[in-house]
Amino acid sequence: MTIPRLPLAWFLSAAALTAQSTTTLPASHATVEGTSSTNVPFGRSTPVRVQCAYDGMLFAGPVTITQIAFRPDGGGAVAAKVVDCEIRMSTMPLSLVGMSPDFGQNRGGDETVVLPLQQIALAAQAATGTPGAFLPAIPLAVPFAYDPSLGPLLVEIAVHGQPPGAYLLDVTYACDSPDLGLGANACTQSSGLPLHVASASSQVMWGRPWIARATGATPGAIVVLAVGTIDAGPYGGMVLPQDLGALGAPGCVLGIDVAATWFTLALGDGSALFPFTLTNSPLVIGEWIRFQAATLDPTANALGLVTSQAKKVQICGWEPVARVWSSGLAASFGTKEIGLAPVLRLTVQ
Repeated sequence: MTIPRLPLAWFLSAAALTAQSTTTLPASHATVEGTSSTNVPFGRSTPVRVQCAYDGMLFAGPVTITQIAFRPDGGGAVAAKVVDCEIRMSTMPLSLVGMSPDFGQNRGGDETVVLPLQQIALAAQAATGTPGAFLPAIPLAVPFAYDPSLGPLLVEIAVHGQPPGAYLLDVTYACDSPDLGLGANACTQSSGLPLHVASASSQVMWGRPWIARATGATPGAIVVLAVGTIDAGPYGGMVLPQDLGALGAPGCVLGIDVAATWFTLALGDGSALFPFTLTNSPLVIGEWIRFQAATLDPTANALGLVTSQAKKVQICGWEPVARVWSSGLAASFGTKEIGLAPVLRLTVQ
């Protein structure tokens, strides 16, 4: 029998249809260990239900999910364990921050039992470095087609039974975003002291409070905080960073554009606090906050103004994930936690 000759493009097209790749959720954890671990759902020795939501921004485009893999917490050994488990996937109809403690509210209309109830063998893992290795991927009985433009991916794991014993999974970490100085150091006040400003926390997370703290001011003096959007280039007829010597404040530098300002009086220790709440959306991850303090000091220079060094800090978390979980399977509501979910590796095509 003669096999007909087919165009090369046909073979390439057919191969593309079955090509698979892996993606880590979130991608920031592909080679980085989380700062915590979780015994949900495989280490509580009881039935457990957990819904884990992964925002659509973690995906480059629509995918079909064919396998799922979990990563044990790194740095320690885990013993093998067999659990009675069922996994469902759907597109969550709510936003990530709107995830409900009510399990039913989070399930999408495309909910699919991707892995019917069965025994899953969780492999033992010797003590390793961090991060640890992912467990062998679990093939899904029913692949799940997911379009990130329609909402977060919801992975629901129901453990119907498990023997006693810990089995910790790696979970997302709390980020760190230290201050970065911009331009020249601060000029001095009439007291001879410089004015400083800094972020009160290096964990600058969306939806959380953020405080800028000025120090070194004269008690009772007016302290101004400016927030800007750029720290280099043309601004108001000047070029940032701009020395203010021509305006009567030699050695003082404007390091940012002045998009908005706030003022308060310095406390007895010379400090001044400027509290804010950051936008409650993971879309602001990676955005920079540029800020600079100044104080009114009529005898310091002809301008009567002293500036701090400008700073910037990057919004770095929470990771765009969330979960709701409960002990037992009968509860309709669970505990909601934003920014916390197991690190997954999905096989997609």
